Amino acid sequence: MGMAAQRIACVDPFDAAREELEIVLKSMTEAGASHHVTLEEILRKGLMRVGARVFQGHLDGLYEAEAREVPRWARPEGSTVRVRARELENEFGRMTFRRHGLTLKGEHEARFPLDERLSLPKEIYALSLRKRVAEAAADASYDRSVKRVDGDTDGHVPKRQAEAEVTRASQDFDMFYAERTPPANDALSSKGLQMGSVDCKGVTMRPEALRDATRKEAEAARAEAVRGDPMAARKARRSDKRMAVVTAVWEQEPHKRTAKDVLERLHRDPAGRRRKPRSSKAPRPQNKRVAASLTKSVADGVSEMLDEMQRRNPNGDRRNGVLLDGDEKQKECVEAEARKRGMTFTMVLDLIHVIHYLWLIALLLNNGAKKKAEAWTNKILSQLLTRHPLDVIATIRQTATLRQLSASDRAALDGYVEYLHKNSIHIHYARFLEEGLPIATGVIEGACRYLVQDRMGLTGARWGLHGAEAVLKLRAIRASGDWDEYWRFHLTKEHARNYPHAQTA
Repeated sequence: MGMAAQRIACVDPFDAAREELEIVLKSMTEAGASHHVTLEEILRKGLMRVGARVFQGHLDGLYEAEAREVPRWARPEGSTVRVRARELENEFGRMTFRRHGLTLKGEHEARFPLDERLSLPKEIYALSLRKRVAEAAADASYDRSVKRVDGDTDGHVPKRQAEAEVTRASQDFDMFYAERTPPANDALSSKGLQMGSVDCKGVTMRPEALRDATRKEAEAARAEAVRGDPMAARKARRSDKRMAVVTAVWEQEPHKRTAKDVLERLHRDPAGRRRKPRSSKAPRPQNKRVAASLTKSVADGVSEMLDEMQRRNPNGDRRNGVLLDGDEKQKECVEAEARKRGMTFTMVLDLIHVIHYLWLIALLLNNGAKKKAEAWTNKILSQLLTRHPLDVIATIRQTATLRQLSASDRAALDGYVEYLHKNSIHIHYARFLEEGLPIATGVIEGACRYLVQDRMGLTGARWGLHGAEAVLKLRAIRASGDWDEYWRFHLTKEHARNYPHAQTA
């Protein structure tokens, strides 16, 4: 329920608030020794009503003060001044705000000095309520977000308007990180590493939000679909997803390990020991910044990732490293962008991804016997962690020759081995371990999960492009620990957008 503005010059604008406060105090007195939860609820609701009247009274007082100033305004010839009212929905409910609008000769829109002084948005919803909606939508569905805001405040933002507010809240994401001063890290030693990683994660989209090629695949799949047994297992749908490009940039100390350390962590210790707990000395990522986008290409995501790495490490004082999971397109984009910049770094392929290839090779060498393949994989993995990759590749090829595989199996094995050979410089794990480099993509895998999947993968969710992009940006800001700083930046930019004439006055 909205609160009506009043103009009664001889009355204190806060009288209504004082009366409401007396009602709250009386209610608490009458409640006596009620259940403490009941007392808290009475007080919370009462103070919200008091707050609404204080806020409305303050707006009324500002109007009265402005009314006394208007006769002294320097008004250009041909300008007009009119009293106009607007509504403002904030955390205390809906307020009515009267103020004076100045319309200059030749202009169609009035300027409202009080609006500018209060930095009011053009929309009805206060920026404090926008922040509430953005925080809630970054966590849960829009239906739950609307209920959460309704429960926590006396303001209300319907679902469609909440989606628009979330999009507005995220609009300064790119500018914020482009203008932001890189975080200082005095705790990092001179041998600290500057790391980056990129990967992709699918998000289920509405048909109009798919990329052209994916949408055509979806249309073809629907045209060829057969409605058979309704209880039959459904095939996984691949043509209703759009890939989000996920990146991470962070710093960490080098961490030297041995092959034995890695094998124990993977539960592949030849001695058969149980999985070893993570060492308390293992360095954690520092100043981690994550990002995800459905509108940008892999090349765009890689470019922004390297931009951030260079902002943090402009002189190359720290060693640059990039972790990838083996996707050829990602690898090509990283290499092309690095050549363009003249940037040097060490590229590391994810060990888990490489183990997948070793397992496929092991199955071929052992005629599909999984127990034997497991033992062989552990043995060759141990060699890969202690020797040069080309030596290990030679061993695999020699073993294949001795076991006299069929032509088809040998062709398949040669394809897997060729992949390892082509990436031999990126899987030199013995050297990477000695130099303290990470060899697994846990950081980016985690980002794909908590940044994208945990919110975008809610059961039944089908996303529009702009709404999904906005939510991903807000989640990235929060996951990177930049929420408060970003919101101050957003408020500044929002003021400049809403009152551009103030910048050129």
